[in-house]
Amino acid sequence: MKKKFIVTAILLCGIASAYSQNILTADSVMAKVAKGKLYTLVFLKPGKSIPKKGQPAQQMQLDHLIHLFTMEKEGKISIFGPVMRNEDLTGIIVFNSTDKEFIKNELKNDPYIKGGYLKYELLDWFSIPGQKIRE
Repeated sequence: MKKKFIVTAILLCGIASAYSQNILTADSVMAKVAKGKLYTLVFLKPGKSIPKKGQPAQQMQLDHLIHLFTMEKEGKISIFGPVMRNEDLTGIIVFNSTDKEFIKNELKNDPYIKGGYLKYELLDWFSIPGQKIRE
């Protein structure tokens, strides 16, 4: 009986400890916010109609993706992706910079932007480094 009580007490203490670590306090929230920094959101918007078929269209899509993955690999952007089922917004990119001229220079090398198939809007954005999309 005594052994069962000790095991139960240990389990309850472990649960209580885990629970207390998951409660957010004003101090813990503000400590996270203090680590925040500014980024730039890029909203990709439709330009002229993107070719839908054929080798040139496939190559442009591949070059677009290579450009995005290269910027990610180089640490210039954190995340990117298309926006689904929206006529006014086709994609979002998060740049790890607030230098608008640097960002414009990077974007002008994208084949869709270079060809006039995409336009973009830049917005200042605040977030906490290390946040991620769950797998």
